[in-house]
Amino acid sequence: MSNDWFPNRRTSQLAMAKNWVTILDNMGHQWDIPAERVADLSNITAEAEAALSAANSAGRNPALNQAMWTAFGKMADNMRDMRRRHLFMPPLTEAHWVSLGMRLPDTTPTTIGPPTSVVTAEVSYPHKNSLALRVVPMPGSRYDDRAEWGFRIYYGVIPQIAASEEMTIERQYLRREPANPEELTQSYFTRRKHSVIEFNYDNSGMKCFICVRYENGKGDKGPWGPMGNAFVP
Repeated sequence: MSNDWFPNRRTSQLAMAKNWVTILDNMGHQWDIPAERVADLSNITAEAEAALSAANSAGRNPALNQAMWTAFGKMADNMRDMRRRHLFMPPLTEAHWVSLGMRLPDTTPTTIGPPTSVVTAEVSYPHKNSLALRVVPMPGSRYDDRAEWGFRIYYGVIPQIAASEEMTIERQYLRREPANPEELTQSYFTRRKHSVIEFNYDNSGMKCFICVRYENGKGDKGPWGPMGNAFVP
């Protein structure tokens, strides 16, 4: 793991284990770590050091290599278990954690802003009274792969004849061609890049305006994409 506290290199692992043994010999009783745990770690560390030395000798062979991997695996498991069971703050202080070679816990929340990618909808006509949308990033943008973000599809249609006052009040139809996406009357949220808008039968031939942008479940929003239009088949 790239964010793991345990070193990747065996020489670094061994150096950390030997450092733990030295510190725990002096401080283990203050941190309520049983003496047998410290002694066990000391013995396991010595075994790992001997196994590494044998594996690096002129007589190295597959058996010695396997013995080394086994010894270092045992040492790593012991140290991980000790950290999980015994090394807490307090009684350890931040200075103690640093002396043991571990990173301090990060209590600062990571701020990740909303998407900056701009997306648009490519329109196709799967069957009558429907428009199929494929959400694609604009040139210079790419999909945002964070799972909490999806797409808000905004759309609105202009009737072939003047809509009644009741229809416009209910925002079923647009009164005129929209000047910006905020004037679009309907929307829905999806996490899919492909979706279909189904229209009423009497919407056939109407002009539909469409715009897409990123949104999450909390209502946070990304930038508007370009507004396009298509006729309902």
